[in-house]
Amino acid sequence: MIRISATNLEAFRRWKAHPDAELDEIINYLLKKTPPTEAMAAGSAFHKVLEKASLGELNIEQTDGFTFDFSKIESEIALPETRKRKITRQQMVNGERVTFVGIVDAMDATTIYDHKLTGSLDPENYTDSLQWRCYLDWFSARKFTYNLFSKYQPAANPGTYLIKQFMPISFYAYPNMHRDVMAVAEELVEFIKEYVPELIKDDVSSTSFELN
Repeated sequence: MIRISATNLEAFRRWKAHPDAELDEIINYLLKKTPPTEAMAAGSAFHKVLEKASLGELNIEQTDGFTFDFSKIESEIALPETRKRKITRQQMVNGERVTFVGIVDAMDATTIYDHKLTGSLDPENYTDSLQWRCYLDWFSARKFTYNLFSKYQPAANPGTYLIKQFMPISFYAYPNMHRDVMAVAEELVEFIKEYVPELIKDDVSSTSFELN
C-alpha cells in the first residue's frame, strides 16, 4: 500500500518539469528528509491563523513565533465555516493499492478553497498545478479557489509578515481531469517502486508519507 497526497503529486510534477533537478531532491522530499524552511514554517502558521479566524476583521495576528499584519488589506476575505476537510480514497494503480489523501483549507457548498502566502500574485504559477485538479477530482467538486495573500517582510522585524494584498483565483473541473491526475499518479507509483520502495507498506495502518 502506498499513501499519496495531492502535495506529493504536485511536487513530483514540478520536479519533472525542471530537467536540471536532482534525483535526490524528490527522493528526500518523499522521505520527509527535506528540512523545513522559514517560508514553510510561516506558511503553516499562517494557515493556523486563517483556520481559527472567527467572523469579523483580521488585524494583527500572532502564532508560532510569527506575526501577520492584515491591517493594510481593504478587500473582504471569504472564510467558509467548513475548514480543514480531509478525504481518503483507495484505488489500484499499476498493481499497487494506493490511498490518495487530500486535506483542503476550507470549502462550502460550491467551492474548495486553498490559502497561499506568497511574495507575488501571479495566477500563472497555479494554472498547471495538480493540487486543484486532485481536489476537484477527489471531492467531485466543480470549482477550486486559491486565496492568494501577498506578503512583505520588513528587514527590521524578523518573523513579521505584512499582508499587502488579497487575490482569489479560481479553476474549474473539466472533461478528462481524472485522467490527467491519474497519469501523474501512475508515474509517481512507478517512481516509488524503482527509487523509494520503502514507501510501499504492507500494513494499512503504517505511517503515512504525505505532506499537507
